Amino acid sequence: MNDAKTIGSNALVLDTAEENVTVMNAEESKLGKEVSLIEQRAEAVVVASGADFEDAGLFLKQIKQAQKQVKDYWEPLRVSAKKSYDEVLNHRKEMIEPLEKAEKIVKVKVNEYSAEQERKRREQEEAMRRLAQAEIDRHLNEAAEAEANGDAVGAEYAMAEAEMMEGVSIAGGVQHQTPKVKGISQSKTWEICESECDWSKVPVSLVGIELRPVDKAAVLRLIKMSKGQVEIPGIKFRETYTTSVSTR
Repeated sequence: MNDAKTIGSNALVLDTAEENVTVMNAEESKLGKEVSLIEQRAEAVVVASGADFEDAGLFLKQIKQAQKQVKDYWEPLRVSAKKSYDEVLNHRKEMIEPLEKAEKIVKVKVNEYSAEQERKRREQEEAMRRLAQAEIDRHLNEAAEAEANGDAVGAEYAMAEAEMMEGVSIAGGVQHQTPKVKGISQSKTWEICESECDWSKVPVSLVGIELRPVDKAAVLRLIKMSKGQVEIPGIKFRETYTTSVSTR
C-alpha cells in the first residue's frame, strides 16, 4: 500500500510539473502574440497631430508595460538558468583545475629535462672544441719546430694537420637528442633574469635595435634573433623550453 501511495505521489508531482510547463508555454505563446501585435501597431503609428501625439504617448506606456511583462516572465527562468550555469562552471572548475595543475607539473619536468640535455650537449661540444683546439695547437707547434729545424716537408704536413683539425672544430657539433612523442612539441625560448641584470649598463642600442630606455620586449627580440648568442651589457638571460600538447 505504501508503495502504491508513493507511486501515486510521484505521478502527481510529475503531472503537476507537466501542467506547469503547459501553463508556461501557453503564457509564453500569449506574450509572443502580444509582442508581435504591438510591433505591427508601432509600424502603423502616424504622429501628425496633437491627438496623434497623445495616442502615441499612451501607446508608448503600453509598450513599456509589455516590456515589463516579458522581463518578469523570463526573470525566474533567467535566474534559474544562471544558477544552473554557475553550478556547471563550478563543477567543471573543480575537475579541470587538478588536471591543469598536473599538466603544469609534467611540463615543468619535461622542460627541465630538455634544458638539462641541452646543457650536457653544450658541455660535450665545448669539450670537443677544446680537444680539437689542443690538437691544432700541437700541430702548429710541430710545424714551427719542423720549420726551425729546416724540415719544410714536416712543417707543411703539420700545418695541413692543423688546418684539418680546425675544419673539424668548426664543423663538429653534438645534436640535442630528445625523444620524439607524437602530439608533443617543444620550442626553445629565452627569459630575462631580471634580478641579475644591471639596467644601468644596458646600451642605448645594439645592432640597430633601440634598447634604452630599457625595453624588455626589444631585448628579448634581440636575444631571440641571435638564438641566444648575443651578449648585451647589463643583461642576464637564460634559455628555457615550452611544451605544447595536441591530442590529435
